[in-house]
Amino acid sequence: MITRLQTTAAQKVQQQSDPVRQDGSRLELDRSITEMGIIELYNFVKSKAEELFPEVPKHLQIKCVMSLVQRKHSFVLAGTRYGKRRIAEMYYRMFPVNKKAIVLVLNPLDSLGDNQVEEKKKAGISAVNLTKMNMTQQTVDEIMRGDYAFIYLSPEVLLNSSLFHRIFFSAGFRNRLVLVVVDEAHMIYVWGLVANGKAKKILSHLRHQDRAVFRPSYGELGARLLATNGIPLLLLSATCRPQAIKAILVSLKITREYMTFFHGELARPEITIWRVPMKALLRSCNDLLQLFGPASRIPDQDLVPTLIYSTTRHLTMQVLLVLNCARGTPGGQNNADSTFARRYHSCTGDLDKQDIVNEFVKQMFPVISCTMALGLGRNWKQVRRVVHVGRGDPASIFQMIGRCGRGGEAGLAILFVEENRKGGKNCVEDFTNPEVQTDDNRMDALAITPVCLRTVFSIDNK
Repeated sequence: MITRLQTTAAQKVQQQSDPVRQDGSRLELDRSITEMGIIELYNFVKSKAEELFPEVPKHLQIKCVMSLVQRKHSFVLAGTRYGKRRIAEMYYRMFPVNKKAIVLVLNPLDSLGDNQVEEKKKAGISAVNLTKMNMTQQTVDEIMRGDYAFIYLSPEVLLNSSLFHRIFFSAGFRNRLVLVVVDEAHMIYVWGLVANGKAKKILSHLRHQDRAVFRPSYGELGARLLATNGIPLLLLSATCRPQAIKAILVSLKITREYMTFFHGELARPEITIWRVPMKALLRSCNDLLQLFGPASRIPDQDLVPTLIYSTTRHLTMQVLLVLNCARGTPGGQNNADSTFARRYHSCTGDLDKQDIVNEFVKQMFPVISCTMALGLGRNWKQVRRVVHVGRGDPASIFQMIGRCGRGGEAGLAILFVEENRKGGKNCVEDFTNPEVQTDDNRMDALAITPVCLRTVFSIDNK
């Protein structure tokens, strides 16, 4: 609901000087582009992308940009490393730079926006990640001047920031807004579960701490996003099963006929997936002892770059303790400057987060023990191995293992799963009604299925 206070604030911002769209008209593509035929537009988008980017544009990317040119809502389902985020940039590049077009990108976590801002800056595009800490009047003025082309923000800022409301409901901002992107769109499904109270009964979603901030108000995202009437909506996801897609469309208040779907390759054949039954208790993480040999035989710099995901922040420290035991370096888990392994989660200090990320990229240490606060949206080409400890939501695990093998070399994903979960389903015979797939059933099925895991992840989205 738009309050009177928000409307008044928007009117005040609208009265401020807006050097770009003083005539009050909405920024649109040139008619010479929008009136092109299908073949002509396809060739135009392709040639434009070939001029701007070193990689050859994929057919799906071109078709999706064509859909956005026609102002159609689009949903892209493609595996990690496919180049989904390139679509928004391709569409943005079709607008003249002096028109100061704006792309609004919704992320599930503030930290994910920081990485994407850096990528955009390297590409020569101005970008900002709006958080509660940097939402100041100066930032508002810079956005209203058109200083930023890509604006990244979390649902918390979109729904609850009074300063951002001043921007969002101003005519000057809306006239330059050309695209709204929802990255990791499958999170809308989880937010909807939280909004209607169902998430409290679903253990699979509670097993991934730091996946995102969850508030019941996030179920109202649909009304806020659709307030940008006439602006195309682009949803991006690497994994989204039919049940989740249906719930997302309901949450966004969009019927299926008004959403164009683009399906890309979901499988990552360069990634080998191992599932290892756990012999020790989950809280001990002792199964990880088999991953590393002693430091006296294998120097830290010779270890494979690895991300180890835990289900809770507390377990990230336990993982470090076990790893240092395996390496024969007791107490190493307390060394913040370790050349072997460090940990990362949502409560890690901002400066420490920057140091961990930067030094990992520089290969100053090879292993990070982390929660889902790290990894999603990061394009690290040196990561060769991803480990997940414990049963979990298949969609989230699919996102995690997609962090490895991005540098053109083979990747290895290792899933340590409990052989028995109290109150869960622990053998094939426990699944008496395969037609009913609850989220907890899917979590248990991934832990015991005899089917090839690559096939499992592929058909899960059909």
